[in-house]
Amino acid sequence: MPTRGSGRCKGEPAAGTYRLVTSLQSWNDMAHAAASARTARHSRHHSIGFNLAGIAAMALLGGIALAYAINAMSLHDRVMAGTGPDQPPIAKTVGGAVLDIPANWFRYDDQKTEGYADRVDLSLTFPLGAGGADTVVDVTLSPKSRVRPSALLLDSVYLHMFQASQVEGPPGLVGKPLANKEGYQSETVWYDPLSVNPFVAKCQAPLAAGEQGRCLRTVVLDDKISATYAFDRSVLASWKIFDDTVSARLEPIIEP
Repeated sequence: MPTRGSGRCKGEPAAGTYRLVTSLQSWNDMAHAAASARTARHSRHHSIGFNLAGIAAMALLGGIALAYAINAMSLHDRVMAGTGPDQPPIAKTVGGAVLDIPANWFRYDDQKTEGYADRVDLSLTFPLGAGGADTVVDVTLSPKSRVRPSALLLDSVYLHMFQASQVEGPPGLVGKPLANKEGYQSETVWYDPLSVNPFVAKCQAPLAAGEQGRCLRTVVLDDKISATYAFDRSVLASWKIFDDTVSARLEPIIEP
């Protein structure tokens, strides 16, 4: 069985199609995570543990699919979103937290209304591309209880699906292809093997010639809110500054 220590680095097109792929990815992750949880609890509590695992699995499956359903925009719309001076904020309540979000951050016009929401979808521009070029990161904010961070999925799901081969990539990251079975197809997990709370992102192969693969990363922002990021694979080169750069932009709308 592979371990996170193995392969350490010396020194880690259409909108509807993307929506389907990202949704399937999240369902796969949660199905395998739930199976791992059931196995561990079964050995300790047998039937009681099995029932609890089943309840938890159903709740997680429903929640993670919603949080991971990140929709693609056309390149023009994605570049325009989140650029220019911030517009007056719109108050959205997500997971019990009130978020004051500039109107031009929203990915979809139909979310530009005040009130409660299961999630909010944003598109923001950051200098995280090749050579510091601007690139768009799609951000989905959702209740913390509805998603599982990528670092947790690394040990509970991805590790058990690693192929023996390793992919070369950005310095400091290990790239491990996932086995092409049980719903996974042409996906690679990139992670920092040296950190206790590592950077982890799962990337799919390009959907068409000339395109970049897209990556997903989920993190916990505070005790109420989690964020799922979707970005081009080229952004992995900036993995060491990715979280600090994005969270610095999001903190002002999350802080009480």
